[in-house]
Amino acid sequence: MANDTIEIRRFDVHADDASEWARFHRYRRIRDEELHPGEPQAADADFEHDARRRMPFHEAERFVAREGDELVGNLIVWRRRPDAPNSEPFALHAEAWLGVLGAHRRRGIGSRLLVPLLAFMRAHGKTVATMNTFYPPGHAFLEASGAVLKHRVVENRMHIDGLDADELARWKARGTAGGALRFEIHPGRTPMARLAQLLAPFSDLFNDMPLGELELPPARYELDGYANWYRELDRSGGEHHLVLLVDADGTLAAMCEAHWDPRTPERLHQRLTGVARAWRGRSLAKAVKAAMLGSVRALHPELRTVATYNSEANAPILAINRRLGFEVHRRQGVYQLGVEALAECLARRGESVD
Repeated sequence: MANDTIEIRRFDVHADDASEWARFHRYRRIRDEELHPGEPQAADADFEHDARRRMPFHEAERFVAREGDELVGNLIVWRRRPDAPNSEPFALHAEAWLGVLGAHRRRGIGSRLLVPLLAFMRAHGKTVATMNTFYPPGHAFLEASGAVLKHRVVENRMHIDGLDADELARWKARGTAGGALRFEIHPGRTPMARLAQLLAPFSDLFNDMPLGELELPPARYELDGYANWYRELDRSGGEHHLVLLVDADGTLAAMCEAHWDPRTPERLHQRLTGVARAWRGRSLAKAVKAAMLGSVRALHPELRTVATYNSEANAPILAINRRLGFEVHRRQGVYQLGVEALAECLARRGESVD
């Protein structure tokens, strides 16, 4: 089927009117159900709020593929804001996500949506775009577009009804065995002054995780990022839970953080778990995970499921998660696509790239 009935246009989250938003919501609900069958979907007002709010470090452009009165695909591209601190290491990098409704694939719509991605990269001096997918059609499309698989991530989920409370207690107790470390637990929020002290060690822990062959600048935890996130948590009633193991001076040995959202009260989203190199081999990751689960369950007895993302190369964390009862929900491939490879791909497909 020809794609000459498809119009590619920019979707302006600030200027487009209610009819355009209604069209977009119809599309995203279908797309979300294809990607995440049976999962809760964001309310329209929440989605619009998130799309329109100014992020402290990143900005995005959105494009849609329209046929007649309906949308059949979309593209979103992010870049580090040039006026944000620490923007220089990100100058060559973009992130992108592209989707096409299942009923409209194999019509060249994905290729048409790659044209504004190329234009964005050229306009902003980007040489590489990072993209990801969970699904076989996505893998096939990215590989055919010249993208290279650089990293694999697994989403694991656990039903907490099967947790062994005695084993969790033993795991937690190991964290303070010997008296060298103590727990520091912040349920719901952590004072900004304390977070400011933790930014550097958190960044070190994150950058010490295996990321396959991804070519990315070092990540940095930043206080403005937490402040922005906390404002959104205040709006939704959400919570950021943080469990630390620290020495007598308050220096970080291990940490575990998680996010709880009242709109999906039965689910906890596990974020970073890390142990400083000097403290590895002492079961501290188990200790902070056990303390986190105990703390959040005490506050939210309705909790049923914990979801987390792990590098497939991170064998120690995967082993701990298996012991807890986590099971693979889906696997993700992270790709990187060079600007020249993208231009060559589109030229071969007959797309105008000038």
